[in-house]
Amino acid sequence: MEELMKTVNENYPIHVKRIEFTRDMGSTSYTLFSNTHKYFLRVIKPSLFDTAITGADIQLFLQERDFPVPPIILTKENLPYVKSQNRLLILYEFIEGDDCDPEQDAEAIGALVGRLHQVMKDYPGELVKRDKHFYIGRYLEILRKKQYPRIEEYVKYGDFLWKKIKDLPRGYCHGDMYSGNIRKSSDGKLYIHDFDTSCEGFPMYDPTLICDMTEYFHFDERNFDRSNKILSRFLPEYQKYSVLSQAEADAFYALIAIQHFSTQATVMELFGLDCLDLTDIDNQLDWLYRWRDQWENKNAI
Repeated sequence: MEELMKTVNENYPIHVKRIEFTRDMGSTSYTLFSNTHKYFLRVIKPSLFDTAITGADIQLFLQERDFPVPPIILTKENLPYVKSQNRLLILYEFIEGDDCDPEQDAEAIGALVGRLHQVMKDYPGELVKRDKHFYIGRYLEILRKKQYPRIEEYVKYGDFLWKKIKDLPRGYCHGDMYSGNIRKSSDGKLYIHDFDTSCEGFPMYDPTLICDMTEYFHFDERNFDRSNKILSRFLPEYQKYSVLSQAEADAFYALIAIQHFSTQATVMELFGLDCLDLTDIDNQLDWLYRWRDQWENKNAI
């Protein structure tokens, strides 16, 4: 901690006196304290440098256009980060508040995400293109490495899902638009952060993630209607800023299922193939089957 605090004080126009560990979710986060201010610091490992640098560039782009993001604090050399061989440091102003609540703030979040997608149409930088391999194939590759015995069931389900979404419009996608990445300040203002997963993908993936009220590890039929209600409040406000087709809205259920493929892959890439055992993977497959049955039965009514 002392060495990290020294690095911050040497490189930034602030004087930090105390540092506290916040969380470790791929990158490690800390809260920093000076005499008068609080700051938020992310420390990123080398394998994530490229995505973090792109995320910082997007955040600066949005910051310059007065879009609500936690401001990045520039270094003494006017750079958005401190980079060494072993780590990348990005420092932000600390936004007092809590994670947003989609059930409470669905309309405001819809407007915010719609504005984000509209503003990002003018982003001049290059975005990584996400395809079937990212959304589905990564997980299948991991299951093959683990010699998962029911792999063909996942392959068949993945093909079913891809047919549902492959022709959807492409465009900017934040890619990790869950409530923990939308901060609600103490005065009620919403801020989006963590742009490291930004890509050229399916814009509808962002509304899906924030409106998805299902429980990841536990299937509860009641959450289908909860999710639909959030989406029905979200979409009218979103569409005041960005166009969304009926086909995209209809893909909501398939994209919720695809998120399970993508998230499982990301978790295992970050924490190792053994962080989920065969029982965990079986349970996810059961969840996916029950979800598909529910959405197809509801749509048939």
